[in-house]
Amino acid sequence: MAKISRKDGKKPYYSSNSLPEYIRIRKFQQKDCDEIQRIYANSMMDNVPYAISDIMQHRYLLCLWLGLTYFTVKNHSSIHLLFMLLVFCGWGFFLYVNVRRIITSSISYETRLAIHTDLAKISEKYGNNFVQQPTKFDKHYYSQENTVDTVDPFHNDRISKFWVAVDKDTGNKVVGFLEIVDDEDGDPLKKHYFIEPCAPHIKHLCVATNYKRQGIATALLNHAIKFIHKKNAKSLAVLTSAWQGPALEIFYRFGFIEVKRGTMAYGFVECIKLRLDVEQWIRCRKARKHRSSISDA
Repeated sequence: MAKISRKDGKKPYYSSNSLPEYIRIRKFQQKDCDEIQRIYANSMMDNVPYAISDIMQHRYLLCLWLGLTYFTVKNHSSIHLLFMLLVFCGWGFFLYVNVRRIITSSISYETRLAIHTDLAKISEKYGNNFVQQPTKFDKHYYSQENTVDTVDPFHNDRISKFWVAVDKDTGNKVVGFLEIVDDEDGDPLKKHYFIEPCAPHIKHLCVATNYKRQGIATALLNHAIKFIHKKNAKSLAVLTSAWQGPALEIFYRFGFIEVKRGTMAYGFVECIKLRLDVEQWIRCRKARKHRSSISDA
């Protein structure tokens, strides 16, 4: 599988000056639900080309490709190079079409499932009239009789937040969103793949297709990191996959470090857990601003 690493020599990205003037970030409102679901669906389908590229490079599929080519040409008495090339390309096209069909249908199914389950609850969870109910993650829960030695909460209240980026020039149309949570009680996949409890992590980060490459995801991440730093969080985690190439590149540019890898779907999907040292990020950002101010002076 294709892997992205920070061995390319690029430095982590700490600046937030790339946000366009017509974009602003605000908290979630109940009227944003439809736009958020639409952006999520389109953003998930944008990952199809990266998923196909990753699957077509998988060793299992490459072995199948070569095996089909070999068993097709081995019984021919006179084998020409052009014939072998045509057979190889023919089986490659056949595999590509079927891989694309399977991945598209799988991502479409997962997208519809998330829209009708997870995203359907955001209005209830982050709506204007919502009052956070006390849970085991709240400070007052850790009384003398409830304190667990292995748990050391780092915040005074829940860190779960949902922000949206809106385009002021188009009537405050939602063009991106980011959700941070500090537990995954309802997500068995993330509980199984390396996301520890009582630690803030990114659950959703999506940008509308027509607004990508404009610094919106960068601005949302900047906003979230500064927020959790005020809550005294030491780190920020995210669970992503090799199918999300652009998102991985953003996380690596921010200074996220790969912690662990795992596989699912018979080894065809590679899950990657990344973690950011929030305090180090803040120190580097302040140092960069200080160097900039000295150079301007």
